[in-house]
Amino acid sequence: MEGSSEYDWLVIDTALDVVIGLAVAMGPSFGELWKIFEKPILRFASSEAENLERSTGVGVIAECASNMEAAVSPYTAKILNLLLKRLSDSDQETKSNAAYATGQLIFNSMDSDTYLPHYETILRKLEPMLQIKDARIKDNAAGCLCRMIMAHPDRVPIPDVLPALVGLLPLKDDFEENAPVYQCIFKLYEQGEPTVQTLTPSLIPVFQSVLSPPADQLDDETREIVRRTVAVLFNAKPDLFSGHPQVLALAGIA
Repeated sequence: MEGSSEYDWLVIDTALDVVIGLAVAMGPSFGELWKIFEKPILRFASSEAENLERSTGVGVIAECASNMEAAVSPYTAKILNLLLKRLSDSDQETKSNAAYATGQLIFNSMDSDTYLPHYETILRKLEPMLQIKDARIKDNAAGCLCRMIMAHPDRVPIPDVLPALVGLLPLKDDFEENAPVYQCIFKLYEQGEPTVQTLTPSLIPVFQSVLSPPADQLDDETREIVRRTVAVLFNAKPDLFSGHPQVLALAGIA
């Protein structure tokens, strides 16, 4: 029976990988297909018996929400209802995937009327994740927080959350989440947000770290965003970099 059960899950897991592949290939057009897959995937993500089913189901939701972009909007309420539960899951992997999925949903959905009333609740659930020793859950919580800031900076207490976020950097495990983190930081500088300005001395060593090996910390687009951030800061206040010549060299400035 155990062997049969393992084989059944292998078949299911493979099918879920195919669903993700379809979402990647089809992009926003996948929104129509989600109607077919939504019920079984939400059922796995709602499983109370198996941690693996929950974490896998939530992970699939995250990838689908990411790839179908704004086409996820009509499904926001149902997906969010599930993710709010999974953000408090007893299983760390499920909780980590839920943070990633929540950030993707908020960043991509146009249905802000549905998710904005839950912003405070989500922030409250993310806060303890930022203190957990497991690097991946911290990284996913950081990515979710940054997507929430980019979507609605006016609904996040940036002076309260940004110092804690910067204290986690550089990310240690899930380098994919560097994309929203440095995009968010760049946007805050662009907007003249005062908290990020005061954190610049703490961020300069972080920029140096992520521009250094290993190269897979940043994709090409995110690397360019970090370089632009360093360039903008150096042009505005070169004195801040007097003790950090290496970051300038890494950014191609000196």
